[in-house]
Order: sequence, then C-alpha cells, then structure tokens
Amino acid sequence: MTNQDRLPVTIDFRVRGIDFTDELRKAVERIVVFALDRYEARMDKISVYMADLNGPKGGIDKLCQITAKLGRGNPVLILEQGSEILSTVNRAARRLEHRLGQAVQRRNRPDSRRFRQSIRTA
Repeated sequence: MTNQDRLPVTIDFRVRGIDFTDELRKAVERIVVFALDRYEARMDKISVYMADLNGPKGGIDKLCQITAKLGRGNPVLILEQGSEILSTVNRAARRLEHRLGQAVQRRNRPDSRRFRQSIRTA
C-alpha cells in the first residue's frame, strides 16, 4: 500500500438522493484529505453527509455537511449548499480547513490569566 492509497483518518459517508459511484467517493475523499491533511494528527474521524434536497428538479439543492471529530475538544461542523456536489464539497472542505486552523491557534494561545500573573511576579 503506497502513501497515496492510505487515508490518514477514517472518513464515514452518508448519502441521500445522490448517485454515489466509486468515482464520486474517490473524488470526495481526495478533496477532503487534501484540505485536512495538515490537521491529520489532531482528528479522530471525519463524517461527510451529502444530499440532493430537491431530487432531479435542479437548482441550489445539493447539501454537504462535513464534521471533524478532534482528539480533544468539540467536533467542528460545516454545512454548505450549492448546485454541483463536488464544488459544494470543495467549499465545505476549505471552510472546515479554515475553522480547524482557528481552533488550533486558539488552543495554542497562552492562557491570558497565567500570562498576566507571570508578568506581575517578574
């Protein structure tokens, strides 16, 4: 198994009203893994829910919800709607990447109370 074939984290799929072919699954996995590989060590599981809300009528009715369960802290959830499923998944993955970056920065920021106390004692 090559490094490219190995998925860094478990991805669960739930699909409603969309023809979920093997090609679509691989494309969605590629999008999600590429967007979130930077935070691989911090995540336990990713859930991707895709749905076609209107059926064959068309319009802005494709829904993508991506949830990342972090090792510590609350899960991070992104919900995105669009007219094409792959572009909707791509936008949701990019937004999730940004939100995870914010969460990691917040977690790595020093606690302001401890920081103030260390300044006072100096």
